[in-house]
Amino acid sequence: MKSKKTIAIFAAVMLMMTGLAGCSGGCSANGSSPGTSSSSSSLSSSSSSHPSSSSGSASVPSSSSESSHPSSSSSSGSMSSSGSSSVTTMGTDFGEIGTLPSESLGWGPGGPKDDKNRSQGALLYQDKYGKYNALFIAEDEKVVYLTFDEGYEYGITDDFLDILKEKKVKATFFVTYNFVDTQPGLVQRMIDEGHVVGNHSWSHNDYSKMAPKEMAEDMMKLHDLVLQKFDYEMRYFRFPAGNFNEQALATVQAMGYKSLFWSFAYKDWLTDAQPDPAESADKIVAAACPGNIYLLHAVSTTNCQILGDVIDRIKAAGYVWGDPSAL
Repeated sequence: MKSKKTIAIFAAVMLMMTGLAGCSGGCSANGSSPGTSSSSSSLSSSSSSHPSSSSGSASVPSSSSESSHPSSSSSSGSMSSSGSSSVTTMGTDFGEIGTLPSESLGWGPGGPKDDKNRSQGALLYQDKYGKYNALFIAEDEKVVYLTFDEGYEYGITDDFLDILKEKKVKATFFVTYNFVDTQPGLVQRMIDEGHVVGNHSWSHNDYSKMAPKEMAEDMMKLHDLVLQKFDYEMRYFRFPAGNFNEQALATVQAMGYKSLFWSFAYKDWLTDAQPDPAESADKIVAAACPGNIYLLHAVSTTNCQILGDVIDRIKAAGYVWGDPSAL
């Protein structure tokens, strides 16, 4: 049973976390692809238990089976704040998933910090929702992770990739249909240089307002497109704008994916109102903590300007930039 002190902290964090929803994946109108909707793809409820198909149409396991994708098994479970794995593998019975809570939950890294500088919001969410193979903060060790959201291309992703190659750091790039459709060369470069390409949805719609089957169809359309175009199977999902609920978490898990959130983000996505580079660098470095998962937007010229320095300074503080494929 949680102590009164823990409950009080949780309540405080929930109030504070409404201040920053992350606006994940680029919040411009260009962030989602016009003329596409999840209703346009076919969804088979009788396909095999593998989360993808070679036909290019969304493929979903039958309701009586569980996903065979390795990221959905308990052996690769996410870590709770106590360091224990507690993943419950969900089947693909959308009726059963639809009985889970549908309350919309926004994610932001605000709230108090513990004595290791870790977000209490991230730790509490990990305790509560880690069972759905969701990761809000990584293990309690001096390893940090870098992730980028790619709702659309702003002309500087090549520069980010150049910096990462120079610094020998691997990152996760979460892409939408819009990005995959318009920037296949950049997606291929990410794959070729050993980065992780993650699923940021086909439509960039609010998953907390969608039915489980509709969510599954939307994310698997992108999954199958990337598999078909690049022979690359994605296994990490990030919710558009960080909006989720328990039905969404269970759906993503049932599709064989891990939901990868973040424990640090800041307001970097407004291309016409970029934050000060020096202040931004200090803010990012000051947030370093065991298991920190950084979210940066790849449309930010500020991030592009400071990334190399930030990587070096966080290394100098005793942290290792972790391999995102191991999350």
